[in-house]
Amino acid sequence: MSNIILQRTATLVAHVKALRSRKTALEDQIDDEQARPLPDTVRLRKLKTRKLALRDRLRQQEQRLARLKPLAGHVAAKQGDWHESAI
Repeated sequence: MSNIILQRTATLVAHVKALRSRKTALEDQIDDEQARPLPDTVRLRKLKTRKLALRDRLRQQEQRLARLKPLAGHVAAKQGDWHESAI
């Protein structure tokens, strides 16, 4: 059970990092489109909609991680190999 908690936490951390990276990429695309002399409003609307959906998904995953991290820290401390950067 304890290894499952550590694995899930590590997987969730990686997933949150990937979502943050995707959100940053979308923000860059939005900025690029807005900087054009004549922005494509349809494309902007789609990008912003995707960004909002991604933001909601990221928030969900961060909340799951916040609930799981204390458990993972406890498990790792019990195993003797706890350090904050691992989770």
